[in-house]
Amino acid sequence: MTTVPRIGIVSGGDEIRLRFYVNHAIYAREHGLDYRVETGIDPHIATKFDYKVSIIRRLLPHYEWLVWMDDDAYFTDFEASNITDLVAAAEKDGQDLVIAEGPLEPNGFWSRINTGVMLIHNSGVGRALVEAMATADLATVRAWWDEDRDGLFTNGDQDQMWWAIRTGGHEDLVRIVGHHELNSRGHYYEHNLSDAFVMHFTGYPDKELGVARFADRFGVGQELVPEALLDKYHVRTRSPLAGAARRRREIRTDAMSAVKYRLRPHKERILAVADRLPAGVRSRLPLGA
Repeated sequence: MTTVPRIGIVSGGDEIRLRFYVNHAIYAREHGLDYRVETGIDPHIATKFDYKVSIIRRLLPHYEWLVWMDDDAYFTDFEASNITDLVAAAEKDGQDLVIAEGPLEPNGFWSRINTGVMLIHNSGVGRALVEAMATADLATVRAWWDEDRDGLFTNGDQDQMWWAIRTGGHEDLVRIVGHHELNSRGHYYEHNLSDAFVMHFTGYPDKELGVARFADRFGVGQELVPEALLDKYHVRTRSPLAGAARRRREIRTDAMSAVKYRLRPHKERILAVADRLPAGVRSRLPLGA
């Protein structure tokens, strides 16, 4: 009788734009978990979020629990056993999805959940939630959405998943944990890399540079992996963004940030105009950058 692996971590998209796979693979190896980096290409891709959904739908049947990691989410505490601990707790309580709350951002944005990291049970409920997330009509979700109740509408899979949880009667089967446990942000790291479990680089105009600058804060390489573990797994290419190439990126990114700061007073007017555009047009606008 063939049995599926118990827990698998998967990450990817439509391209390999960062060195997340080194970080994810080493964490998985250290904790005895399977790991796959995947491309989400599919005949039915319509938005950038569909690459993630395509991968999850295809690979969930291959594991008891599938752990989805966005390619801009990095493990920072390699000793923490949060993945296996959260799976065990969910199984004990009969839950089929583990996901983190959306942390409060410096600009005031928040969300009830963030789908950048998800632990999905290969069960009837787990599969139903994935299908609802994949097929929910965004116009329907947007009409249902209440920003005071639900937070920022991101026009993607995150909104679809929250809608599926709330309208599908699955709330008792979903474990929503604190962001420090599963999916946090840079401003919550104050002392060291164990301040949270996963650092998610959302909203960075240059994510590779964002990772490099975050790594500098804590004296580690751009893989956000302790040097001893890089040595253990014979990782030869390390911290590739350096020298003149990095300086050029810093100048360009800092200039863009300065422009965004000056335009911030006009943001609400721009968003109000964008909100009246067709959903397909809005999904191609960089409104969350």
